[in-house]
Amino acid sequence: MRLIAAIEDPDVARQIRECLDLPARAPPLSPAPEESALQDSEFGDEEPPWAFGPTDPDPDGTA
Repeated sequence: MRLIAAIEDPDVARQIRECLDLPARAPPLSPAPEESALQDSEFGDEEPPWAFGPTDPDPDGTA
């Protein structure tokens, strides 16, 4: 995919959404879960697979 246009005029964007039967506004955001809900995850006390710790720099010092 590639970008072919950027619609910056809010009135034009609203007209396009109306034409496509899309809502004029995004749905409201729901509040973030409480911290206790995050602690009761399926991983228990172990680290989830996406938890990354600090890493040593590459030997050549580029990262």
